[in-house]
Amino acid sequence: MRWHRQSVAAMILMTPLIVPTLAMAQGAVTATLSVLAAPVERIAADAGAPEPGLSGMNLAEGDRVRTGAGGVALITFLDGSTVTLLSETEVTVKQAPGGRTKAAGIRMLIHAGRVWARVVQAAGSRSTLTLESNDYSATAHDGLIGAEQAAGTFVCWTRRGALWLTDKSGQTDTVLVAGQRARARFGVPVNPEPFVAGASTLEIRTTGPVVPLVRMPDGSRAAGFLAPDVEVNQVFGSLTEAKGGQRWLVEVPGGHGGPYTLILTGTETGPFTARISARYVGFSAYRHEIRGEARRGERVFTRITQTVKGQDPLTARAVEARVDGLRAWDASEPAAVVASPGTSPGPTVN
Repeated sequence: MRWHRQSVAAMILMTPLIVPTLAMAQGAVTATLSVLAAPVERIAADAGAPEPGLSGMNLAEGDRVRTGAGGVALITFLDGSTVTLLSETEVTVKQAPGGRTKAAGIRMLIHAGRVWARVVQAAGSRSTLTLESNDYSATAHDGLIGAEQAAGTFVCWTRRGALWLTDKSGQTDTVLVAGQRARARFGVPVNPEPFVAGASTLEIRTTGPVVPLVRMPDGSRAAGFLAPDVEVNQVFGSLTEAKGGQRWLVEVPGGHGGPYTLILTGTETGPFTARISARYVGFSAYRHEIRGEARRGERVFTRITQTVKGQDPLTARAVEARVDGLRAWDASEPAAVVASPGTSPGPTVN
């Protein structure tokens, strides 16, 4: 690639693609665990004692996964759907696709904490993903959804796609559309309301033959694309969308100073533009633009360091940002785990 800016920083991204082993799908294996940040534990359905969670560990129906303080886990299902467990969360895999049925569904019981899911609708399938508590369930056919169980209240969100909220009697209380959330307590009316992940939002829009991926300041989570058909979304409240005509959008919560890392992967040879901007409660905070020349398969990156006002990332105000010059990817950075459906019996490097 050629770039129109000086190279002033270095960040490298290695991306192993971890997928459940399809050869084992006929047995009890339904998903694969990836540890994005420790501590993470697995409690097997047939065992009472927890064991340390390890990336590549297989999960079966009835297994529990628990994250401790600061822990983040990623569960990847056979259809490519992923569920990210945030800090201090515990879930049980209750049901997963049986392989031959087109109407199979993934169900996950949230005992406590918060999860974020990317739901994949496979071609020719009517499968669903359901996040549930003892009183409520939130079901989507595809899209980006989340749910939380805390203090007797079930909260669910959607950034992309419709989400059906149903109570334990089987009654559908509401259907959420993109950008909405609902708080549900059994016996109390449910009213949809707007959903935002934080007061500040970082937005990346690209045009031309590149796809964008944003790595969060903690280094463990990412949202965006590694290829036109490889979507990654591990960041609560983020939005990843293909807009058509070589246009791509990534939005992530922008209340941290950073640095955020933007990785651009060339899909063809040709000129590209990356527009980097931030909003605070809907109002524009800053705008930057990068132009360059892409080559198929080549990756470049930049770091985005923000000036923010406020200590709480949920309410902090993004004011300005420094965007470093683009630099080539040379595969020397520690791995960042992403997920994509596939048939490989083990991790590969992308």
